[in-house]
Amino acid sequence: MQIVELLNLRTEFEDIISDYKIEEKYAGSDINSLYWFIENGHKSNSLRNDFKRALEIAEVITTEYYNDTKKTATRQ
Repeated sequence: MQIVELLNLRTEFEDIISDYKIEEKYAGSDINSLYWFIENGHKSNSLRNDFKRALEIAEVITTEYYNDTKKTATRQ
């Protein structure tokens, strides 16, 4: 996936979760926040608008990140 696509997804994710209940240290879209959202985001947010889309985006971005770090590790 192209970096532009990932950045667009990240922006969409941030827009969706802007009013969600999220622990302050995970209120963002860095990789740790995305992992936290996948594991814990449903607790207070599963009935909110576009929750499924936000979860889908988090999964896409973390999968891309995982695959990229895996490729990088095997090249070294």
